[in-house]
Amino acid sequence: MNRPLFIRLCMLLAVGTVLLFWLIAAALNQLERQLSMLSPAARQTLLQYRDQAEALYDPANPAALQQWLNQFRQQENSWVTVVHLDVVSIDSTDLQARFTDGFILGRSIDWPIHLHLDYNPVMDLPFIHHHASLLLELPEQLRPGKYWPPLKLLLQLLLPLTLMLLVCYLLYRHLMRPVKLLQQHARQLAAGRLDSRVRPALGPRQDELTELADNFDLMAERLSQQLQRQRQFIADMSHELRTPLSRMTLALDCAEQQLDSQIMLARLRRESDAMQQLIGNALTLAWLDNEAGQLAAEAFDLADLLDSLCSDARFEFPDRQLHCNWPDSMPLSKGSARLLGQAIENILRNALRFTPPGASVWLSVSRSEEYWILQIRDSGPGVAEAYLPRLFTPFFRVPGAELSGSGYGLGLALAKRLTEAAGGSISAANCTPGLCISLKLPG
Repeated sequence: MNRPLFIRLCMLLAVGTVLLFWLIAAALNQLERQLSMLSPAARQTLLQYRDQAEALYDPANPAALQQWLNQFRQQENSWVTVVHLDVVSIDSTDLQARFTDGFILGRSIDWPIHLHLDYNPVMDLPFIHHHASLLLELPEQLRPGKYWPPLKLLLQLLLPLTLMLLVCYLLYRHLMRPVKLLQQHARQLAAGRLDSRVRPALGPRQDELTELADNFDLMAERLSQQLQRQRQFIADMSHELRTPLSRMTLALDCAEQQLDSQIMLARLRRESDAMQQLIGNALTLAWLDNEAGQLAAEAFDLADLLDSLCSDARFEFPDRQLHCNWPDSMPLSKGSARLLGQAIENILRNALRFTPPGASVWLSVSRSEEYWILQIRDSGPGVAEAYLPRLFTPFFRVPGAELSGSGYGLGLALAKRLTEAAGGSISAANCTPGLCISLKLPG
């Protein structure tokens, strides 16, 4: 299963963890390096000590320098001395040529002081005008890194905490943006804005949350279509019921006034039967729309069903020629024989109704891969190409057909829903002559 969000989060956590440790180590090293150097004030103090010692330096009379060294030891509580740097090799080797910078007996003030030492290092301060150096143990007050322990602890806590808060914030924004958009559009959908969609606002992002947004949009689209169909259905149903109800009211008025009572009663019977058929077809159509048109699987032979339907059609339309051609056996394992028979019967009656007396209607079945192809072709006038896409729309009738009293425009719409519920498809095309309806049913 594709989980881009999971992979993205794993990569973010892995990279973030490595980056976190690297930043902590780099920050600690940089901070330790900076804190290990003597401060400018400490450097200036040490140089002042060197200048004072060099001013008192006199190899012929060392008393003054000795007194200064004793005072320094008492005041600073630190070890200090002055040394000559005349180093002579036992084999008269020229050391000056080898050690051009002289000899270092302690640490230079330009060197870092290790913060982890448990003792103060000895500093070597060479005299400027004499070949000697002031050696002193670095006084405690001049030692760098006094704030290293708290700063180190603060850095180890503050930097990870800051980075984790930043990562959490970015993750929160990344995860919550689609969720907030879903909440926003869900409220808009609940408020009646059926055109509200989430996916366009997420741009090119592709992960589990955008898949959720796609499902939400699909749900919203289906809900919008269903509500629009229901509204259109109610409007069309109201319109179709108004005419027979008006005729029934008129017939009742005539019957009450003893005007052609028998004729009016027969008219009431016809209108009642027509309304009953209209309501039955409308309820079936509404059930198929609301239940997504899934019929219970039922095994039956399409040949037996077609034989019964054609027999009834020849009895009902004896003045039309019905030509049938199908295999002896056509087993179907999906759909309902009763409902699928109703769909085929609607199409067949529609073809016979628009076929002139004495003309022919052709019904044939052929096999194509895993499907049975059923075709019903009439000898009528056909349908204008502009009306073919709307032919299976509920309550749609081709202009002029309503004057012939040819039903309420539910037959083909119901046939389409029933065929799709059986896992098939239906289409219409003009032929020479008439209209050809093709059903594709899974075998």
